[in-house]
Amino acid sequence: MIGYQKDSDQDSSTKSTGFHQSTWEAIQCSGLTGSAEEITNLKKSLQRELDVFFYKQATRLVWIVFAGGTGTGKSTLFNALCGTDISETGVERPKTQRPVVYSYKGKVISTNFPFPDFHVDQVHERENDSGYQKDSDGMYVIIEHDREELTNLVLVDTPDLDSLEIKNRQMAEDFYLLADSIIFVTSQEKYADEVPSRFFHRIYREAKPYYFFLNKADITLTRNDVLSFFEAQGVTIVKDHVFLIPLVSSPAASVIAINEEFRKFNALFLAECGENEFSHMLFEGQKRNARILADKIDRLITMLEEENLAGQGWRNELDAILAESSHNLTEQIESHFKEASRNHIQNEIRNIFNKYDLLRKPRSFVSRLLLAPLRFLGLKKMDSTESHTKDLLTVRQKIDITPMLVTIEWFNRLVLERLSPHDSRSPLYNKMRDEGVGLTNKEIRKRVQDEQENLALWIEETFKNLARGIPKSKEWGIYTTSILWGIIIVSFEIVLGGGISILEAVLDSVLAPFVTKGSVELFASHEIQQIAREIDRRYRKGLHAILREQKDRYESSLLSLITPQETIDAIGSIRERLEG
Repeated sequence: MIGYQKDSDQDSSTKSTGFHQSTWEAIQCSGLTGSAEEITNLKKSLQRELDVFFYKQATRLVWIVFAGGTGTGKSTLFNALCGTDISETGVERPKTQRPVVYSYKGKVISTNFPFPDFHVDQVHERENDSGYQKDSDGMYVIIEHDREELTNLVLVDTPDLDSLEIKNRQMAEDFYLLADSIIFVTSQEKYADEVPSRFFHRIYREAKPYYFFLNKADITLTRNDVLSFFEAQGVTIVKDHVFLIPLVSSPAASVIAINEEFRKFNALFLAECGENEFSHMLFEGQKRNARILADKIDRLITMLEEENLAGQGWRNELDAILAESSHNLTEQIESHFKEASRNHIQNEIRNIFNKYDLLRKPRSFVSRLLLAPLRFLGLKKMDSTESHTKDLLTVRQKIDITPMLVTIEWFNRLVLERLSPHDSRSPLYNKMRDEGVGLTNKEIRKRVQDEQENLALWIEETFKNLARGIPKSKEWGIYTTSILWGIIIVSFEIVLGGGISILEAVLDSVLAPFVTKGSVELFASHEIQQIAREIDRRYRKGLHAILREQKDRYESSLLSLITPQETIDAIGSIRERLEG
């Protein structure tokens, strides 16, 4: 027994076609164009058919495959052509449960065989007196012979086309791909059945050479009756390739072999497929198969490129939805602070300044005079880090994340309404709804908190740098670092609520009663506004980053279903090899 084993470093696809398995796996389809099913089917069939094509190119054998429905007498005709009882026959159905191959000794090799799941039993016909053993482990059996007239021919008896076993139908399909010519066998009660009839239509459509046997025929049935039946379906059968074998009481291979109709077929078969013609058959078969494969590859490439083009349009629309949602988020944030908040903000800022305005007049002398002993006694210190952390935490606990939640929900609704394929079987339809694609409320809250944490760290660092930059020779007087920290906290609270525009509108008017035109005071006013704007910029950037994360998740769903251009190029290179 010979078992086919895959090479440890290289799969069968790579060895026969040079097309690595990973390239096939990279062929994806989102379903945006409605081609998902066809692309999947082509991907599967092309991989198998290309393996067959290059295997046949390397082995140079003419494969003659018997195909037919259950109970048509296919195995009996196979045995008659082989001249010996090789394939089991009888009244039990089905008899042929695995392919039986009849070939010249040493010709058929299992290395690089295009169907790696198959295992092979290989025996000589002299050791097969009673037919192959049904309990053998092999997926198909090779019976070898020494007949010189069949040196380059491989005859195959396949399982029934209409078998109830899926694996049997698949084996029949596999050997059809190997076939250079088909001996199609049907019977009077079977030739109009759907499955065999559809199979013969495929043979005709793909222009594969064939011999048509109508077995167990009634003596009243004529060749013209058969021809007329198929002509009515648009199929014109070659007249001298149609053979009617009459129903006999003892349908043994030896009886069939001496039938005049079968002997006529045998002579024609050897003339067309024998030693003198096999090279021509191989050439024509490879040319025909190359054309079929090239058409399929062209179709696959066209569909993949259409999918990628549709994918780019999808991504452009996703960007448009992001822009629309970003604008919506800005409006949601700013709607929290209206003009009615102006007085509240003004009062907050005035309270901060008044808290530290110990003596208003004369400010430049008395305030310094009174603050000096306070500083000397250690009663006038900069707020501690602990106090700053508490201030920041208090502000952050007041923040309402509803605008973010509402915007993400709105964004998701727009994406599903505008970009989801309508067909629920589409790969992208399901991918967009996978768990983990949509941000949960818990994730959104965590992202917002992270952005606030980053902003709080930046605020503290900025404040420390400003405080270190105030030289002792230029005291701010009333504008102590505590006032600066208070203004920053108010700015932070206003920014998180969305009111930066109102802050900028009221800041100068609030500061006006307190600041003079001195350089230090002008510096303070400028820095406060600059810090407030930077807080606003950073916070909005952070919130929009959360929205972009949701957008990126949808985009990743699509990209995981897009075939890379290098894969399409690799498919095209196989197309070029076929033409060569």
